[in-house]
Amino acid sequence: MSLERFARRELATATGDQSVGEVARLMEERHVGAVVIVEDGRPVGIVTDRDLVLRVLAKGLPAGEPVADVMSTEVCAARIGDSIDSTFNSMRRRGVRRLPIVDDEGLLVGLVAMDDLVVMLSGEVASLAEAVMDNRGP
Repeated sequence: MSLERFARRELATATGDQSVGEVARLMEERHVGAVVIVEDGRPVGIVTDRDLVLRVLAKGLPAGEPVADVMSTEVCAARIGDSIDSTFNSMRRRGVRRLPIVDDEGLLVGLVAMDDLVVMLSGEVASLAEAVMDNRGP
């Protein structure tokens, strides 16, 4: 099963020259915990609500600070055709909860969050348990 079915298509994006204040407002408006920073349609960074707290508020930086100064620049991205298993393992190895998803040209096409995968997997386990319960003998 590939990521295509689970990718969030409506995601929040910004450019590196936007301020951390603008990005924080975007998070609030869109009810998201991460914004992918893009350049020419390709992910070049990601900033999370946690990044804003630890890299901006904790250090007393102004809201006008460019988001490029505080974003994570080691963007781990998944490909749209990647399997759920490989994506989950990649997230675990890298210690991230969200991965941008790119197409074959490297253009941003979605986002997958660890929460999405956990919800999907728990649904699969519940279905399996129900099948086992339905099929057990007398």
